[in-house]
Amino acid sequence: MGTFFNEILTWLTSLGYVGVALGLMIEIIPSEIVLAYGGYMVSTGTIGFVGAVIAGVIGGTLAQCFIYWIGLYGGRPFFNKVWKVFIHP
Repeated sequence: MGTFFNEILTWLTSLGYVGVALGLMIEIIPSEIVLAYGGYMVSTGTIGFVGAVIAGVIGGTLAQCFIYWIGLYGGRPFFNKVWKVFIHP
């Protein structure tokens, strides 16, 4: 499992600002790890501080808007349909 997260973080590093935003949008990786890794990239000079903050805000906001949209328009029927796909393929 550790190598999986390491591979994802390496891939997100290669993407730079987009990687920070995508890392916060996918909820497989806890956001604290993505933000800490973004701070590491800022300290090494890979990305800038202001850009990392903006990418983090955009990524986190888009993820929450998407989750809200699923709840608003899909609700329980959407989740029941999704669970059937993943639990009983």
